[in-house]
Amino acid sequence: MTNRKLLLLASATAAALCAAAAHADAPDAATQVEELIVTAQKREQKTLEVPIAITAYGSDSLDKLGIQEFEALSLYVPGFEVQNQSPNNPGFVMRGITSDSGEATNEPRVSVFQDGVSISKSRGSYIELFDLQRVEIAKGPQSTLYGRGALIGAVNLVQAKANPAGWDAKSKVEVGNYGYAMFETMLNMPVSDTFAVRVSGRLKKRGGFVDNLLGGEDFNSTDTAAGRIALRWQPTDALKADLIFNYEKDRPSGTSFKSLTYLPTDPTTGKVIGDLVRNSGAALSASDGFEGGKPLGLNRSVRGLTALVDYKISDSLSLSSISAYRRFDSLEVFDPDGFSLPLMVFAEDAHGRQASQEVRLNSAAGGKLTAFGGVSYFWEDGYQRVPLQFNEKIYALVAGGLLPKPAGLSLPVVTAVAPAALKSVHRETYANYGETKSYDAFADATYKVTDKLELTAGGRYTYDDKTSGD
Repeated sequence: MTNRKLLLLASATAAALCAAAAHADAPDAATQVEELIVTAQKREQKTLEVPIAITAYGSDSLDKLGIQEFEALSLYVPGFEVQNQSPNNPGFVMRGITSDSGEATNEPRVSVFQDGVSISKSRGSYIELFDLQRVEIAKGPQSTLYGRGALIGAVNLVQAKANPAGWDAKSKVEVGNYGYAMFETMLNMPVSDTFAVRVSGRLKKRGGFVDNLLGGEDFNSTDTAAGRIALRWQPTDALKADLIFNYEKDRPSGTSFKSLTYLPTDPTTGKVIGDLVRNSGAALSASDGFEGGKPLGLNRSVRGLTALVDYKISDSLSLSSISAYRRFDSLEVFDPDGFSLPLMVFAEDAHGRQASQEVRLNSAAGGKLTAFGGVSYFWEDGYQRVPLQFNEKIYALVAGGLLPKPAGLSLPVVTAVAPAALKSVHRETYANYGETKSYDAFADATYKVTDKLELTAGGRYTYDDKTSGD
């Protein structure tokens, strides 16, 4: 039996070597590695020619991998991870360093960009990935190339643009478990030889996969609508202008925080109705009257307008302008203690607006030297309010070790045994705001010494005027 196995293994190995040799002699286009063109250094280059740690995927690869969101994208990018507690509360991790703060006074260390425009605040940065030309993830300090918010790395989403060359359309429908349904569509419409409109969008819904043991919508659902309108005007080969409007609305149910100490119980009777398994049913609720009686969950809108203009002055010089305005508004209510009694409930009310303008001159004469330089302006105004409500009676029993584990007590019993002087409803609020005005001047040059050796040097000067408080 052993000899037969060895013979079969040797035969299989020989066959594989012959097949590999045959492919080497006659390469098939389907087996070739995609040579993606990227603009990480503000000029078109093949990924293998970029002297920084970069991972890039084109639209075809994104579709084949089924990537629709950052969390899935990070599975295919070494050194990059995205933690998605909710669309309002993501964590972008680059080489072990996390950027996830929602405070209006904080600068991100890992930023998301759309066509070179920084999405500065994390509460507006987690967006749907659809109808993209490509995605570029640059790891390591990228402040010279990308500017603010890229101290650890940068993720640049290059959106598909309208094309006057011809009509194009596609649609996609997906269904799955937990009532999952996704519809995505795109239509490219040439209006004339020089002007085109591109409309795309995605609707995605899925029921929560963690049962709500107290009734109501199950936790961790998906409810997203995202759309984009792109216009392109290209009167000559030397001039092209794009105007892109993005909008996204997210209304998922609450996040399923789960206590691993106290069993889910009916808060009125104290009856055990669940277990301590992480993703089994949870018994959570927002306290009556908190934030006007809003339920657990998120209500967030993100919108942005971007104008891109490229003018080819000569064969070696080109001028680019990037103008943008973005805004997000979000309110998320969550029950962080993870068990049935209304110990505490939090909310985060966050808002942000930003505007930016960049003008850049690129030089690429086709010789050994390529360079770019430019100036930019960035304005941002942000606000965050974090209200908290907790029950002093329940807290007194938990802090004193008097709440029995793992079943706890019913709410009527807690109210009866806790000191009468303690409040059932205690509310506090923390708020912060920040406004930034920033002016940048930057330049970068690359000299090709030989076919295998390039020298690159760059610099950026930034002047910030910041106002913040809480």
